[in-house]
Amino acid sequence: MPLSPTILWAQRADRLLLTIDLQACANPKISIVNDATAKAGKLKFRGDAHSHATGPDEHAYQLDLEFYGEVDEDDIKQLATERFIMLVIAKKEPHEHWPRLLKAAGKPAPNIKVDWDKWVDEDDEEEAGAAGGADMGGFDLSSLQNFGASGGMEDMLKGMGGAGGGFEDMSDDEEETGANRAGDDDDLPGLEPVPQQ
Repeated sequence: MPLSPTILWAQRADRLLLTIDLQACANPKISIVNDATAKAGKLKFRGDAHSHATGPDEHAYQLDLEFYGEVDEDDIKQLATERFIMLVIAKKEPHEHWPRLLKAAGKPAPNIKVDWDKWVDEDDEEEAGAAGGADMGGFDLSSLQNFGASGGMEDMLKGMGGAGGGFEDMSDDEEETGANRAGDDDDLPGLEPVPQQ
């Protein structure tokens, strides 16, 4: 029987920010479509992965969500890393905050949690910046690849390198000292592209 992954979510007036908290997810299958009858977006996720909760063993995971409102099926971006899968999903009505993530009222399942690291109150959203900068921990949303499109990893890495001031302001002496030596990252594994559906 498949397990349910932990989902962290936050929102802006124009988009949802979802993080599927799974490690080394093999062949994730993600489908996001609108249901015209329910007037709600639906997310279907399937994949084999490790989780913080289940330890080193690989398990099958699945998730079916019905969002509070409709989404823009043509404006969905994803980023898969060894630790999580992040989705940025544009809302169909981009100027309204949803009172909750899911259409069903009441307390959500225990695996659905607010992502307080990305959360911005509706009143504070304008000053935090609509592009995501500081409220996303310096993560550049434009670096995410388009959902279902290929490539984008090189641009993503460039976008992440400039976060928090970047290295362009450092002198040659500073670049070769401490944690900035070129050999410090030699033990990190290479990045692999996300398999597309």
